[in-house]
Amino acid sequence: MRGLRTNEGAKFEKYFAIIEEEAKKLGGVFFSETGEGRDLDLEDIEVCGLAGWLVPFDQADEFEALYLGRKDKEIWDNDKWDDMYIFVDYILDGDNVSVKFDKYEYDIKIFEEYEAEKEAGTLSTRPIEELWKELKINDPDQ
Repeated sequence: MRGLRTNEGAKFEKYFAIIEEEAKKLGGVFFSETGEGRDLDLEDIEVCGLAGWLVPFDQADEFEALYLGRKDKEIWDNDKWDDMYIFVDYILDGDNVSVKFDKYEYDIKIFEEYEAEKEAGTLSTRPIEELWKELKINDPDQ
């Protein structure tokens, strides 16, 4: 299957076919990078959250050459692919499985703010013990 680097078995490939169809509707090909949890093994299908790249059709061959060649450093070092990184969540409705693609913009904003503060030299840190005390974790006074 296009978008996978490994053989995952028939039950997962049934799920990935649903992902491929949704990606096609959105004008691209989904290339899976990691599992993101929520693994569920049903009678005839295996589902889980995934993360990877939703690459437009006209750039899919270029990306696929890097992806299958395991040129991950080149992928991550090229900003061109950053905006294509996306998460896939499954939705169960009775026996029906569907998927939705989500950028998790809030999470991306947090990472961008962190990187900007780090680059500007304004990022502040503190000992973890202070956070634990604030959250009342491992606090001997509690």
